[in-house]
Amino acid sequence: LSSLDYAWDEPALPPFVTLTVKGAGSSEIVCSMNDFQDSKQLYYENFIYIAATYTFSGSQEPSARPVASSKDAACAELVLDVSPKTQRVVLKKKEPGKRSQLWRMTGTGMLCHEGSSVPHNPHKPSPRSVDSSLILDIAGLAAVTDNRFEPLMLRKP
Repeated sequence: LSSLDYAWDEPALPPFVTLTVKGAGSSEIVCSMNDFQDSKQLYYENFIYIAATYTFSGSQEPSARPVASSKDAACAELVLDVSPKTQRVVLKKKEPGKRSQLWRMTGTGMLCHEGSSVPHNPHKPSPRSVDSSLILDIAGLAAVTDNRFEPLMLRKP
């Protein structure tokens, strides 16, 4: 644990600090610098995209096979998306904030699909139930047993 001395810029003003997390579900709390309380907590969602790296950077790993000879693939910015009609997991162009492309990692290492969950108010600290979410999985066991390709799908944990 370390500490750092700090001198207030405006010592005549009340000693309060406003902490804000910006984003789709922004959250804000006001803390008194004279009385720190552990009960005040700032909650926010930290969603991720699962991206096909080659389609963002255009650079390949030396041992990787090229997926396309076209430069278009290198700039396509493809991420995992879930089709609402078929629930199939596909690669689609990244659209910032599109719920069907957003994922979150659980404490047990599962990738939960945000688009198939009921929207959650980030101002509320209630954790989501993993059982009510759908997670990323492979469709069958061939990828494990036969080294064949299997499509990705959503499943209950």
